Amino acid sequence: MRDPFPALDPKPLTVIGLGSPWGDDRVGWCLADALAERLSPHQARVLKLDRPGPALLAYIADLQHVVLIDAAVVTNTRIGAIQRLSIDDLATRSVATRNADTSSSHGLGLADTLALGRSLGMLPLALDIYVISIDPMLTRQTGLELTPALAVAMGPLADAISGMVIE
Repeated sequence: MRDPFPALDPKPLTVIGLGSPWGDDRVGWCLADALAERLSPHQARVLKLDRPGPALLAYIADLQHVVLIDAAVVTNTRIGAIQRLSIDDLATRSVATRNADTSSSHGLGLADTLALGRSLGMLPLALDIYVISIDPMLTRQTGLELTPALAVAMGPLADAISGMVIE
């Protein structure tokens, strides 16, 4: 049984970059790295997770405010476009986030994981989900450089997330 009065994380903001070590799927990690340089550990906790599937719930349950950043293949959207989505948006739009192994029954995508978290009461008090549109053909590359459109998109999103910090 879950604690009916869980202790909240003393840091009001947790930022989690989701992704993998390949190509443009690293954009969530790159943003997490940029935010870790901008924000002190007293302002926010910043994490990078490699396609966590349902294990994500252990990282976000009972927190005050979580920002998730993930690469996504979004139909009819330019590469580098940023969308702020709700859990319901993830489930209903043509958004395929890249943080799950969809070839396996063991991997759940972000939409399914968050829907499960909602059913189990394991979501944070506030949840912001940002997806950055990527080209699915560039997720298997092993280079360390992001596509230029993604590198450009990172700045404004890092600014917006930095602005969420409560001093």
